[in-house]
Amino acid sequence: MKKIIGILILSFLWLSNANAGVKEPGKINSLQCAIGAMEAYQDAKEYREANPKKNTVVYMSCVGEKYTWNWREHKNLETIHKKSFKECTKHSKKRDTGECYLFAINDEIVWELSEDKAKVLNQTLSKTLSKMKEHDEEKYASGSPPFFKFVNINDPAFVKYTEQKKLTYKNPKDDIPGRFLYDQEDVTDDYQVHAIYVLASDSKDKQYDVKGVIERIVLKGNKHFKNKTKEKQFRLDLTKDGKLDVSFLRLPITKKQLNKHEDGTVFIAAETLRNGFYHPKKLYTIFYQDAYKREWGQVGDAILETPTGKVEVVGGVTYLGSEMGTKDAMNPHLHELFHALGFVQLCAPKAVIEKNSRWGKNDHLSFTNDIMSDRDSGSKNIDIKRKQYYGHSNKDCPMDLRKSVFLEPTEQDAQLEPRTESCKMTRWVKIYNHQRSLDCRAKLDF
Repeated sequence: MKKIIGILILSFLWLSNANAGVKEPGKINSLQCAIGAMEAYQDAKEYREANPKKNTVVYMSCVGEKYTWNWREHKNLETIHKKSFKECTKHSKKRDTGECYLFAINDEIVWELSEDKAKVLNQTLSKTLSKMKEHDEEKYASGSPPFFKFVNINDPAFVKYTEQKKLTYKNPKDDIPGRFLYDQEDVTDDYQVHAIYVLASDSKDKQYDVKGVIERIVLKGNKHFKNKTKEKQFRLDLTKDGKLDVSFLRLPITKKQLNKHEDGTVFIAAETLRNGFYHPKKLYTIFYQDAYKREWGQVGDAILETPTGKVEVVGGVTYLGSEMGTKDAMNPHLHELFHALGFVQLCAPKAVIEKNSRWGKNDHLSFTNDIMSDRDSGSKNIDIKRKQYYGHSNKDCPMDLRKSVFLEPTEQDAQLEPRTESCKMTRWVKIYNHQRSLDCRAKLDF
């Protein structure tokens, strides 16, 4: 620890800003940026401890409170300098965080700060690095935009979930018998999954909601879930007639505009929030009628700024216009809902290892033949050996999909999605805090 602090004090000297280039140390006199990059530095440092023959570099860009970083590992130092700089630049352009500079080479931090900033960093560094060595649930949650969008209840377009009947059709032709802009009256007050049918502003209405297409996908998914687990299925939001309650939403942008959007899935999620789909006891499965890039499905998350604090609202988005079509849509429907509940947790034995990712892993499985696999999207098995995310006995992973409150029959020790203190969903908890998750969802009831 003393050695690291010493390196920092020697390294953090201020120089004027210049155009960034490969191997050029950062010269932005920002303590916040430097501390932000420590996350990547610590990940790279841990990797080198396990792989001492490898080299690592960390590059970072920073503007104001926004920053992005990338780190690479390889035996060839020249190669990783170029690759890390290139990847950092690519991400910084998307996130508007400025130019990329070199933060660290192996154990040496080369980012430059003024003496007064270095002194402050020196005072806080020991505590920061110590905390990094501990398990930090916030680290495994979404970061800043574009990871999510903020939705403010003071937005003129915002509608409370209790006032959805005020919604009106953007396109009068959408107003057809059997279609609803709002969540219909519930037949149970238990936790349940609600479906939303989404079109772009110029989408041709195929009426998948009123023609029963969405219902068939969801019911097929539930039947498959129960067949594979021999016990469980999602508790669905049904009408008094026993039909699936499917709401309708038309976006304010065209198909082309959505496909050009930096993160169209996040945009869709934010629009559902603005239209009142954030019920404290609902999990949303969203079906976009057309194609979005080359995606079958993605997790859609947005932050709702409530009167009592911010809450991340997460749902699954399925793209029915992809090459998959509607026939096999139950697969991404289930896959994305599992993600929306926090699975696969990064503590799972076979979670995908990604040394250069934000978390070091991602929330997929590294082997084939599972619905949560990162390489076998057509597979339909659900943790067949019960070792990863459903009905497992891994003591280091307290989250278990089998215990989700959104499944029926419900377990006595049922779980909500895991939450951090800031009410974001986290991909890795070591101790599940049910009361915290309840409190976060309670903020949605205003």
